[in-house]
Amino acid sequence: MTEDTIVAMLCVGAVLAGIGFMPVWMFFLRGFFIVEPGVAHVLLYWGKYSRTITEPGLKWVFPFGLDRRIIRTRDAILQIPMTTVVEAHGNPIQVSAIAIYRVADPARALIDVHGYQRFVQNQAGAVLKGVCSHYPYEAGEKGAPCLKDESREIIDALRTNLQEQVKNAGIEVVLVRLNDLTYAPEIAQSMLLRQQAQAMVDARRTLVEGAVHTASDALDRLKKADVHLSPATQMRLSTSLTLLLCAGDRNEHHAPTARRTAP
Repeated sequence: MTEDTIVAMLCVGAVLAGIGFMPVWMFFLRGFFIVEPGVAHVLLYWGKYSRTITEPGLKWVFPFGLDRRIIRTRDAILQIPMTTVVEAHGNPIQVSAIAIYRVADPARALIDVHGYQRFVQNQAGAVLKGVCSHYPYEAGEKGAPCLKDESREIIDALRTNLQEQVKNAGIEVVLVRLNDLTYAPEIAQSMLLRQQAQAMVDARRTLVEGAVHTASDALDRLKKADVHLSPATQMRLSTSLTLLLCAGDRNEHHAPTARRTAP
């Protein structure tokens, strides 16, 4: 047997050995994977939770019996669809909201609930209805919390209540804000008329207060200018100024009409 023959036989043996070990190498290569930023890999062995890998980079785990699940841990935006709610004063309103959340515990989000995205969406809709039913659309008193102004108390109540409902799923709620807010169509026209009437009343009240202050200021200035008027004259002057200022540009004449005397 020549030297070339021996070398050829060794090469063939090495190739055959490599082919025999190829399935083994392919099996171990399955244990390599890349972890990207903002992504968590949950490792399950034979259906049992092992650990969670969140550090970015190239990783290798023993592949035998491995079930690797991927969950994104970046902030996610949830659109809470429009829903009809009866607010604190008994008026039906339509409201939608936006929630920002993230997966804080990937293992709980994967194992403890079935489909954490749908779970968060369902809980968010229920929380939106519950919170909005405890607050009025418009505040009856100045500074009182209301849905129209979206006060800090309402924002905190939405976030706190939703966090309480989804904490078992390993979810962290960052923010919940109202998106659309309107009266329900069946009462929208009536509410618009009420708002217009309230605005007109407020405008008249402001006009009357201004007229009273103007008439009082006019009498004070006359007194400082040593113009002495009798009480009856002061009363007539105050009445005329108030009526004139309240009439505004509506050309209303409140002065008594002179009677014609017969020739």
